[in-house]
Amino acid sequence: MKIFVQIASYRDPELLPTIRDCISKAKHPENLTFGICWQRDENESMEEFANDPRFKILDYHWTKSKGLCWARSEIQKLWEGEEYTLQLDSHHRFLQDWDVELIEMMKMTGSKKPIITAYAGMYEPKTNKLLNIEPYKMVAYNFTPGGTILFKPNEIPNWKELDKPIPARFVSGHFFFTIGKHCEEYKYDPNIYFAGDEISLSIRSFTLGYDLFHPHKTVVWHEYTRAYKTKHWTDFNEENKKNGVVEEQWWEMDTKAKIRIRHMLQEEDHGINLGEYGLGNVRTHRDYELYAGINFLDRKLHPKTLKGENPPVNDETDWHKKESFMFTYNIIFPRLEAPEDDYDFWAISFLNDLGNEIYRQDANSDEIKELYEVKSDYVNIKRTFLVDEKTKSWSIWLHHKQNGWVKQITGEI
Repeated sequence: MKIFVQIASYRDPELLPTIRDCISKAKHPENLTFGICWQRDENESMEEFANDPRFKILDYHWTKSKGLCWARSEIQKLWEGEEYTLQLDSHHRFLQDWDVELIEMMKMTGSKKPIITAYAGMYEPKTNKLLNIEPYKMVAYNFTPGGTILFKPNEIPNWKELDKPIPARFVSGHFFFTIGKHCEEYKYDPNIYFAGDEISLSIRSFTLGYDLFHPHKTVVWHEYTRAYKTKHWTDFNEENKKNGVVEEQWWEMDTKAKIRIRHMLQEEDHGINLGEYGLGNVRTHRDYELYAGINFLDRKLHPKTLKGENPPVNDETDWHKKESFMFTYNIIFPRLEAPEDDYDFWAISFLNDLGNEIYRQDANSDEIKELYEVKSDYVNIKRTFLVDEKTKSWSIWLHHKQNGWVKQITGEI
């Protein structure tokens, strides 16, 4: 049984370690084939696998890249009928015999077209240390202003007692395993830049007749912060545009892409003919809304969806008509709580009186730097968001570039 491994890599020093680990941990490495969109810089080499017949490598200088979904669209064209496919990013580690484990999980579902997917576990690139063994599910926590949905990884409750995958609402772009035919039936829209990839994967795969599942144990680990590598949007700067390296700024590409996403999700009507990049005809848009507990037009998530309860929801009531209002809050805490240091990421959440997250907007390294440029004994973080329930408290998890997650700061509202 052949497995087509899809990897989109953008100037990533973790690409080779990922491939090596993928091969070494497979029980049947001879059954693997690789489709790689290699968006490289001058210091990278794939010579190690140049003569390996299992590899099909699309070689692009990074300045020719057109974004994530373009890269994944190019990779799909390399599929040659392999029975299974595994989509990854270029920064992963694997469970021993991961190939056998995933094929067995697919059989456990009883579905003819299952997708095994999750937000993967976490690992540390420098040490190769796996940071957790508990499996995660994908939980939606907010709509973005652009109309896409934000997700977070939540530990699967009672996972130690589970003996097979559980139902899922969403598909992770950095890890899914399914039948190879998905490469042909689900055409990646190359016009989608980055945001919207996962909700597109979710609803389009579902309407194409695929059943979604989270694995009941961790099979793959992922590096989330990517603090060690440059990002595509970082490279698309004014200097490159002036030099004629790129034709269009990343945010222009992203703006156009989000219009397509909102049209596909039926949040807005832009008169776009999406063609092969639209919804499937096995299930409907409404079928997915009822299954997942989402109202796209009103941009509302069902309480069961927010809590991460297993689907389906199947709630035909007007739950999404609850009164909403804009809430603005300044999180203020002493600078001594988080001394100026080499932070690269803060996870910032607002919670209700049950301790459930109702909104999250993280701070990246640029925002953190701006916060510390203000001459004050206090850190002041402003957030404004739409809510339909009482906000009780806030939480900030500090992530350090070298030491990982170092501290949580909380406060009442």
